[in-house]
Amino acid sequence: MKKIVIFNLLFCIIVIFVNYNYFNSKSQSAIAYNYAINYIETNYGIARENLKSEEINYMRGMGLFELEVIDIETQNYYFFEVDINDDYSLYYIKDLTELHRKNHPKDQVD
Repeated sequence: MKKIVIFNLLFCIIVIFVNYNYFNSKSQSAIAYNYAINYIETNYGIARENLKSEEINYMRGMGLFELEVIDIETQNYYFFEVDINDDYSLYYIKDLTELHRKNHPKDQVD
């Protein structure tokens, strides 16, 4: 009986730890996306309703988020690198849109 109680207790602790990390990573990606949307809205003058996230990647070793956002009306892509602190405050945001547009294969001349 004592082994079952200890096993259940350990199992519950593991489940709580995994859920905490999962939801923490989801909320961090949502916050990073919000910072990128605010940046686009401020600097490019595009309405928030016309923007949709195409891809959000977390770079594990660096602790950064790579975001790809698309403007639904013009089909333009915007690329960002966002770093946030543990308290969800913005550390920095880097606009990589022009870099990606320069290096995109369809824009290159043969």
